[in-house]
Amino acid sequence: MTNFHEYTDISIGLFLILCSLCIFICPPRFGNTFYGITTKRTSQNKTVWAAGQKLFAVSIIVIGVIYIIMGNLKLGDEIPDFVKFILLIGLWNLSKYIVDKTLDKNYPTL
Repeated sequence: MTNFHEYTDISIGLFLILCSLCIFICPPRFGNTFYGITTKRTSQNKTVWAAGQKLFAVSIIVIGVIYIIMGNLKLGDEIPDFVKFILLIGLWNLSKYIVDKTLDKNYPTL
């Protein structure tokens, strides 16, 4: 019998991919602060909001794939859980920053 702890990284990756697919299928309404990405840039315009949600969903899929690869390569056994949590928070904030800068570049005058 396998231990659930062995598949934690894969489960986290699949959960992130599932959440990002939910953003694609059921995009959040404009101005929603609890679901999706909210930055200064996305809260100014509905067009920027919609583009930001799609970009953020793609970035979360990438983070989910990173965690699935970590789980399949058994890298998670060598990395402490606290470091994996910090990595998740760091990648999340990095993706939010990249999405915000991409929107700033694509929609400079809005």
